[in-house]
Amino acid sequence: MGKRFVHYFIVIGFVFCLAFVVVSGNTKTVAVTSNINSVKSLQAVHIVNKYNSIMEAKKFKEIPVYASFSEAMSLASSSPVAFMGKITAYGPDCVGCSGYSACPPRQNFKNGNIYFDDQVYGKVRVVAADRSIPCGSIVRISGINIYEEPILAIVMDRGGAVTGNHFDLLFATQSNLEGFATSDNVKFELIRYGW
Repeated sequence: MGKRFVHYFIVIGFVFCLAFVVVSGNTKTVAVTSNINSVKSLQAVHIVNKYNSIMEAKKFKEIPVYASFSEAMSLASSSPVAFMGKITAYGPDCVGCSGYSACPPRQNFKNGNIYFDDQVYGKVRVVAADRSIPCGSIVRISGINIYEEPILAIVMDRGGAVTGNHFDLLFATQSNLEGFATSDNVKFELIRYGW
């Protein structure tokens, strides 16, 4: 009779604790995913959630706009910065162009591929920038005449005339710039400084 009572007491205690957790309003849920081999991967869910949180924070965080390009660059390695500048366009077949990116991995642009597949930001446009902006930097560009929304671009190229707050947006060919027009009043938000 004593062992039955102890067993009964343990079961009642467990049910009471479970009821307490449910009643206390603990609404925390755990999402579990499975990979191709049906192995549960809670760590993957945490990585995705962390990435989504970072992206949401960056999306709504106001980035200070600096009047001076040199001032913006002096702070860019430690925090996102923004500045106004000029944007032009080029193709891989332009005069003096090799058709390959100046930055590693020296992507071939002659095949019409004007995008780079970044591990964090996904498929982004390619731009040439001043040498003070490191290869792999991610820039959100607002105010391009052919796009209603800002675009994300990655610094993968250089150009002799591309200096300071001047960027050059890559197109598939020099002869077809898809209605692009040079603009001197474009906002550049440097959200990642180099790789």
